[in-house]
Amino acid sequence: MFRPARLFHDVDEVIENWYQALSKGDLETALSMWFDEDTITCILPDGVRLTGHNELRVGFRDLMNRPLFLDTISSTSHSYLGTTFVDSTEAVSFNDGSVEPKFFIHMTIILVQGAQGWRIAHMHTSMVDRQLISSPPLSGDHGFH
Repeated sequence: MFRPARLFHDVDEVIENWYQALSKGDLETALSMWFDEDTITCILPDGVRLTGHNELRVGFRDLMNRPLFLDTISSTSHSYLGTTFVDSTEAVSFNDGSVEPKFFIHMTIILVQGAQGWRIAHMHTSMVDRQLISSPPLSGDHGFH
């Protein structure tokens, strides 16, 4: 049954809903944050590249088989002509009772404003060495990757 996508009026709302979907392990809500185009891409921390909704669904199914929590350490963003770039460093944890993060990532999300409001068009994540998390370059603007 067709369910119309929710209209997101600002980028922060998309990002907040993305994080909530990950923490609940809610695959359908997570996928609804993405732009409705076959050209969407996501690069996972291990380098796997997912293109289009079908590959995202398969790739995220394994990722979201348990709640995933992202705790933002630093974040920067800028917007230009209906496109917003959000770059962050995240501590990644799973719902396993552990207090310490399992690993750290840099994450760049590119969001596009279209007829459905703001949606994710591209995401690039990469692993960050735990020892670099407290280094000065990560405490401020570390740029987009």
